[in-house]
Amino acid sequence: MTSREGTNSAIGSWSGYIYQGLCGILVTLRMMKNDRGRYHGYALQLDGVEDFTIYDEAGRIYSMHQCKSVKNQTDYSSEFSKMSAKVEKHKTELHDLAHPKNFFHCNQQVGIAGEYGIEAYPFEEGKTYCPPGHIQSLIDAEIDLQKKAGASTHALRAALESLVNGEVLCTQQKFFDEKKGKKLSDIARVERIPFTKIEEIMDSTVVKYEPGDFLLQMKSAYILGMEERLMEEDDDVIRNRVEQFVVRLGELAPEEMMTFIQRINPKDMIGDTLECWHIIASRERINYLYNLITEFPLNMEHLDWQTENTRQTPSTLGNDETVEKISRRIYDNQANLDLPWLYDWIVGHVDKSAADIETEAKIINKTEEERGLQSIFHTKTVGIMTVKDKRGGKYD
Repeated sequence: MTSREGTNSAIGSWSGYIYQGLCGILVTLRMMKNDRGRYHGYALQLDGVEDFTIYDEAGRIYSMHQCKSVKNQTDYSSEFSKMSAKVEKHKTELHDLAHPKNFFHCNQQVGIAGEYGIEAYPFEEGKTYCPPGHIQSLIDAEIDLQKKAGASTHALRAALESLVNGEVLCTQQKFFDEKKGKKLSDIARVERIPFTKIEEIMDSTVVKYEPGDFLLQMKSAYILGMEERLMEEDDDVIRNRVEQFVVRLGELAPEEMMTFIQRINPKDMIGDTLECWHIIASRERINYLYNLITEFPLNMEHLDWQTENTRQTPSTLGNDETVEKISRRIYDNQANLDLPWLYDWIVGHVDKSAADIETEAKIINKTEEERGLQSIFHTKTVGIMTVKDKRGGKYD
């Protein structure tokens, strides 16, 4: 057995389960497309017998799926041997003993010897590999073929991802609540997502977010974005920084996650809408954050920087707007921010530094009186710092 099947599990690692969760969604949608009636009573299980497993209506194993998204690794012979052994171990639970289905999903092309009885999953015609960032496009294609008229593809995918994320968190919580010694994989094996839940989402024309779902989507989007960039990274020091960040992000409770997301996106009012999700979880913004945390090591407890004289926060601010306009938007969004009480500087990929957001916003007292506001920026000056000035320690 793999170490994950003992006391550990990929479910306990956000960066590990996202890939297998997306693969599970893709496989399920394709089965539904082929014959929804046939698979109506089936269920998806995450990280129990395998990274994910499909069960039939009688509770038998229909297929087992191993997922790997590791840079520069193509030899998985030891994993193939373990996968093959599981067929024998679980043969009394198999849907079809004569033709067991064992699939391997990977981010790059991998050769599999016929002796293992394992099939490389066909993501696309003639292509048996898929990096994490591309799976969402394949899922969107399946949704487009099956959704109801008027439904949003992005909203449906977000709902499916939230369903998987919620299942992971539920399993984790049960693991924490159990007495010491209970294996996480044993808990995961009794937790399953019925295909009927996925059918309900696919039959929806309007998808409403719960606050918890929204935060799970934010967490997943940022971690997946970091993982996608990490696949291109050769520097072990940088890889370690990103991996530490991913682990810490996965640990954040909902309130902490909301505070963090709002802090690094100070000019936007964070709300549980699809539009907000697309804006603050865009590839551009995630790249801005990635560049900052890889160049300047974070304090992992608070995900910020503490210099001798100032406290600074990373952000997703870019140079798409002038510093004056960015400052104005942050000023207008002050009711949703607590960073003025905690931080002296917001660091971003802006064109120039600004010593005082309020001054840059060019808002006069009369305007404040008209709005009935007492600016929190009166209490403490907060500035915006360029990466160049951060690099040079100009405002430390």
